[in-house]
Amino acid sequence: MVYDCIVIGGGVVGSSAAYSMAMKGKETLLLEQFSLPHTRGSSHGATRVLRTSYEDPIYSQMTVEALQLWKRLERETNTTLFQTTGLMVISDPPHDVFERSFKSVQATGGNCQELSQEEVHRRHPGLLRFSANQRIYVEHDSGTLRADKALACLREQIKKFGGHIQDDEKVISIMPGRVVTVRTNKGTYRTHHLIITPGAWISQLLEPFGLKIPFRVERINVCYWRETNPGSTKNMMTFLDVSKEVYGLPSSEYDGLMKVCLHKGIETNPDCRDVCIDDKSDVEQVCNFITERFPGLECKPSVVESCMYTLTPDGNFVLDNIPNHPNIVFGAGFSGHGFKMAPVVGRILGEMVMGEKPSYDISLMSMKRFPGATLSSNL
Repeated sequence: MVYDCIVIGGGVVGSSAAYSMAMKGKETLLLEQFSLPHTRGSSHGATRVLRTSYEDPIYSQMTVEALQLWKRLERETNTTLFQTTGLMVISDPPHDVFERSFKSVQATGGNCQELSQEEVHRRHPGLLRFSANQRIYVEHDSGTLRADKALACLREQIKKFGGHIQDDEKVISIMPGRVVTVRTNKGTYRTHHLIITPGAWISQLLEPFGLKIPFRVERINVCYWRETNPGSTKNMMTFLDVSKEVYGLPSSEYDGLMKVCLHKGIETNPDCRDVCIDDKSDVEQVCNFITERFPGLECKPSVVESCMYTLTPDGNFVLDNIPNHPNIVFGAGFSGHGFKMAPVVGRILGEMVMGEKPSYDISLMSMKRFPGATLSSNL
């Protein structure tokens, strides 16, 4: 059998790509190296922030559409995935990122407004402190995604549209051609089109093609902090401090706790992520943030879990074709922002692999922006 499309990587982007292809009637196979569901990559956990505030308008536009696609998935599966909470964006001077993000949301028609510190205190009394020069704006339509349910719904729909999912299958090799051969630890598969979305393992699969893109894999400590007043954060807006790179949201995972994390971590090898790391500087930064800014939470985390980010030097995604092999595309380097946009990114990858014009201008996501990304290849 020759599939129309194989997708490597069963995280949220790969699942979205497989869903998009299966929905188009393509005979689709999704391969995942671990047993589903799992906590080894970047897509696990119960919640993600969905916001439209990005400095580059292209990401704001993609997120606005992605929210509509998540809502479509809600209707298809009769499952609630998105909860509107509002999002506070907080900034210390200088306010360059704040200003650009605010204008980007306005440009996409977003419902946002700048608030005074007094207005925030009235909404959330006793929870937050601000310094004198901080500014705040609120995206009223932003909120949280139920990540675990979203992944389950995507897998359900892949199968509903005739797609196949095979987990616990690690890809060993890829042989390009008009028909691509994919060999795993369990078997060999053939396909006319291949989409590669393995998250933190992307470099291992690109290396045989002679591609060396400067991805950085980081282990992120996901921290949950106990409320000093039980129930006080249940209806709180999510927040993002763009100066401190700290974000937070009400916890769906643990009653009485709030998720507050630093948006960066410690470089790691994805196959060695469970090795004990003595460097806790990221957790200490959040401890200091909470002590200074968040009197509504205890200043030591009650629960610390981990996930992985795959980052690029400039923070932009990488969506591109394998050189000389137009029927093979890849997506990676989502830098901690990929979950919310996954329905749009998955569709774009499907458009690319089928030779169609992408529905967005993705020129800033080309690997060609990295000198030396393309080396020699034997494939």
